[in-house]
Amino acid sequence: MKVLVFGATGDQGEAQLRRLIAAGHTPVAVARDPSKLGVAGVESVAADYRDPDSLARALNGVEALFVTMPSTSFQAAEPLIRAVEAIGKAAARQGLRMAVFNSSMIIKEERRGFAAHDARWEMRERLRDSGVPTVSIQPVIYLDNLLRAWARRHILEEGRIFYPHHPELDVCWICQDDVSNLMIAALDRPHLSGRAYNVGGAEAIRGPDLARRLGAVLGRPLRFDPRPIPDFCEAMAGVFRDVTTLDPARLTGELRRIYEWYNYAEEKPFSVDMAPILADLPVTLTRLEDWAGRQDWSL
Repeated sequence: MKVLVFGATGDQGEAQLRRLIAAGHTPVAVARDPSKLGVAGVESVAADYRDPDSLARALNGVEALFVTMPSTSFQAAEPLIRAVEAIGKAAARQGLRMAVFNSSMIIKEERRGFAAHDARWEMRERLRDSGVPTVSIQPVIYLDNLLRAWARRHILEEGRIFYPHHPELDVCWICQDDVSNLMIAALDRPHLSGRAYNVGGAEAIRGPDLARRLGAVLGRPLRFDPRPIPDFCEAMAGVFRDVTTLDPARLTGELRRIYEWYNYAEEKPFSVDMAPILADLPVTLTRLEDWAGRQDWSL
């Protein structure tokens, strides 16, 4: 199948391109600057969400699309919501067989009063309402976050996983490749149109166990150090200072509220039973140790 990939220049999009190729599909990357693509040899097209003709040209000849948008934790939501709506309408006009939306975060069935969550909820609903058959894949949290500089340096330089989770929090970490594989599985199952899946990894892992098991792969002891949520939010505001379009005070306030929900809500947002989901979308999930063993942990 020929699949148009929005968000192809990001790390999640890169995983989608790689896994689509591995599965025998032909991805087409939406990229204004093809040099930013992390996968060589992929066809690319430019598209402007505000220009229906450019969207029609990008969609010409493809059968399905993947949609992954920038994080609404760090970017203004309204332009992104309008972009998803425009993509959906253009896809419906072209008669595409399927759209798969990667929300990049957990989404509940109703708004929850968290800005980032509710913006993603709105994107999902706009895409569903556009008329193009849509499946939504909603990862609870990425293992790949541990590779980001703000987490990685503590692991490699200090021997600790310094993360804003309380030690008894059950967390179903999932890697980007597995999310991509779930998206690909949805492509071949148009009867699942309208479904939304909050997805995690094969098991729930608490912080101390994450440190012990990752340390075994790295061949060095690691300890889990629960990072205070306010400290984490301030650090994230600093990491994204040069690229965010949000007011710093609003950004940190919203991050704090949603991380308190992640940590303390009775519904346990980071824990998910994957058995019924895998019955619909049969993929093999990656074990923590297998994922970690494939990564480059050099300084």
